[in-house]
Amino acid sequence: MVKPSFRKQPANSQGKTALFSDEKINAGSIRKTQLITTFGVGAIVDFKEDTVVIASTDDWDYSPNDPDEVENRKLFNENLSVITGAEYFLMPRTRKGPNSFSKEKNIPSYIFPEKLHCSRCGNIYDFRELGTKERHKCPKCSNELNASRFIVVCAKGHMDDFPYDWWVHKGQPCPSGVRSPRIRMVNINNRTDIDSLRLECTECKATRSMVQVFSADALENFPCTCKHPHFKDPYARAKFGCHEKMRARLRSASGVYFPITRSALLIPPWSRKAVNCIRKNYPLLQNVAEEKLVYAVRQVLHDENISDEEILRSWKVVKNTLEKKQTRSELSVYEDEYAILSKDSNQSEDNFSSYSVEIPEKYRSYFEQLAVVDRLTVTQAFTGFTRIMRNEENPVDISQYQKPWLPAVELTGEGIFIRFNKEKVACWRHDHSSRYKKMENAMKTGNLKFEMFSETYVLLHTFAHLFIREIANVCGYSAASIREKIFSEIDKDEDVKMCGVLVYVSSSDADSSLGGLISIAHNKDVFEEIMDRMLERADWCSGDPLCIYSTRQGYKDLNYAACHDCTLLPETSCERFNVFLDRASIVGLPENRELGFFK
Repeated sequence: MVKPSFRKQPANSQGKTALFSDEKINAGSIRKTQLITTFGVGAIVDFKEDTVVIASTDDWDYSPNDPDEVENRKLFNENLSVITGAEYFLMPRTRKGPNSFSKEKNIPSYIFPEKLHCSRCGNIYDFRELGTKERHKCPKCSNELNASRFIVVCAKGHMDDFPYDWWVHKGQPCPSGVRSPRIRMVNINNRTDIDSLRLECTECKATRSMVQVFSADALENFPCTCKHPHFKDPYARAKFGCHEKMRARLRSASGVYFPITRSALLIPPWSRKAVNCIRKNYPLLQNVAEEKLVYAVRQVLHDENISDEEILRSWKVVKNTLEKKQTRSELSVYEDEYAILSKDSNQSEDNFSSYSVEIPEKYRSYFEQLAVVDRLTVTQAFTGFTRIMRNEENPVDISQYQKPWLPAVELTGEGIFIRFNKEKVACWRHDHSSRYKKMENAMKTGNLKFEMFSETYVLLHTFAHLFIREIANVCGYSAASIREKIFSEIDKDEDVKMCGVLVYVSSSDADSSLGGLISIAHNKDVFEEIMDRMLERADWCSGDPLCIYSTRQGYKDLNYAACHDCTLLPETSCERFNVFLDRASIVGLPENRELGFFK
């Protein structure tokens, strides 16, 4: 478990946050995997007593009392380094105490929103007005204070408290002359809808409704505050300015935080224990004399079963890779993973193991290979986040100062790899490529860059979604815990180069190695039955006929026949946030079954 804490931020004489005390108060506990996804840096987290924003990673690699502690948290994945540009990765610092009552505060966080609201008297307070021990009690009526429901954000990732004073006075100073007047927020007739919510200045008695606060131009004249509350100095980037409009949002709204994560498999040769160990200790080992190299590696490897020859081979792999520093692309990483997964022979490494199984006769013309990946290691890194809109091109920095590493976790699990028949996919693509021109144009219009987009990707991606939805009913895992990885590539000659789907589960504990997916692939009768049911369910949706004939659904119209009732998955499962999907690519249209790959 990870234990965030918050730091009380006292105000200076001008009322601006400039100083930071070292006072820490335990806020609560979250899992380390959540720090890489749902509750990453910059996310607002509601704990039992406090609502906080997870702080930047600036002090994750700082441990003056125990330097080895940082070294033990380092991860290396060369393929993920190619994708993200990071030299290495660092796991979150976790609690070391022997029991649940230990007081380590491993991950810092700051109180946000800083405005607190009393539901009884309606008064709004800044948390700095209250003492540390009295921060949850209203000074007027002793009622429990709650974090403000409203915040403001901009498209560049800035976030601040809602300007209650500015809103109620319509951008003008309070006529009473009080610099920071007390504002009350009350519901008319104790109703709970936004229409009944009103703000009132206790000094000048000005009032204003909150009904228009969520409109696009509600805060048009309110300048962006350039605040990053996850930084130790929230205004560290304020000097760069910001011309984006701030928009009001509920603090728990989904548009407030979009985490961006990238992942890569730990595949041979990097999955070997010796290679991984040498890569992690390479800065030290490169200075060791050649005749002492094997002995030096064994001092850190602690495995007598690995031969001297294997150590030397592993050393050459690491040395050649790091010294040549070959320029590789993300697509080349996918090609390497695809090549390893596509091997028909059994493979068994320290962190990777796979073997092919029999394909049901009914589907042999559609698939070239069905493989079980019974030992799988995935490194998942957190690269940044966005607000209001998902935009992977311009994420918000997660560190105030530049770091050579990214926060990450290493997950283990199991999976099923399905390699499609290239010739059959090529024929389908040739016959129906014109259908997806509109989707491609929507992608370009929305300024989205996705090198692997093609008709083949839509087919494979849709298949993965339908397959995950079906196997979740029988494998024992929830759909939210099953992930996908799509291998799709069309070369310069318009030939299909990659066409495969990896469906897998992974977690930081043993829960992802229960054998649920493996048992499905092992039994060809079960696999065939799942495929039959998948196609049967895909043939009809409760949203039909609107769904099946649609060509403008989803985010920026990047889906065709795909809705929550038939195709979409939880965001934790999908690698492309539920876009580039078309159920008709699998089963066709009612009057045109030839459009479906499994016609």
